[in-house]
Amino acid sequence: MGTGTACAADTGADTRFANYAFASELGSGIYEISGRTIQVYQLLPSYHVRHSTPRGTRPGIKLIFPVTVGFFNFQPGDLLHLRVPNSIGALSLEPGVEFDWWLNDAWDVYPYGKAGGTFASSAQLNAVIFGVGVRSDYRFDALGSAGLYRADLAHAGVHYEGDLPNDSFTRQRNAAELRRNLPWVFRGRQLQLAPYAITDVYFDAPSGPASGISANTVQFEAGVMLNVVPEYQIRGLSLPRVGVGYRVAGVLSGWRLVIGEPF
Repeated sequence: MGTGTACAADTGADTRFANYAFASELGSGIYEISGRTIQVYQLLPSYHVRHSTPRGTRPGIKLIFPVTVGFFNFQPGDLLHLRVPNSIGALSLEPGVEFDWWLNDAWDVYPYGKAGGTFASSAQLNAVIFGVGVRSDYRFDALGSAGLYRADLAHAGVHYEGDLPNDSFTRQRNAAELRRNLPWVFRGRQLQLAPYAITDVYFDAPSGPASGISANTVQFEAGVMLNVVPEYQIRGLSLPRVGVGYRVAGVLSGWRLVIGEPF
């Protein structure tokens, strides 16, 4: 997950909009940095080849097909006036495989690998992208809330088709959220509040803001998510949660309107 568009104050390549070669590593949401806006939407279709069995005796296997689309300077209010983007800032397709080791009823570990491509409005920004890593999800109860603690070690890289230098990063993430159902009920649905916090440590952060990721070694984000229980559905699909957060990341610090999952 990153924090918005490139907006360095100096002149040169970094002042252009981010090409988002690492878009598949960013969380879905609307990012606003120094008056510039990008919307990032990530779809995560998948197919279970095999489900995991208890105590790690047999890992589950899941094929993943992440699709990420980014629109630059497109405001949500544009939809109310039937104005839609006339171009896509970045599109990435990065299929892969994810394993699921079910260690106990509260703890799962997910190694994964994926590779694909990102396609931008300029052909010189098209690139081959890849990512490998391992994620640990631990579920717990605290303060009358359902909690999730996630630790994630990921490495991602990009190899451009043009003359741009290749880039990569390694990130260690620790994140947590607490989902609490509030006593307020409206039309049979209960409001759910979920504060969250994220700490990211980049061992070799991307080289500049044009990557869409701040070069700061340590970055923080905190916010809150809203949802209703049971969730609203359209044609059998649940509507995503929404929330707002703020990320402290040097030149790319800013607000994020979260759509779906915060991390």
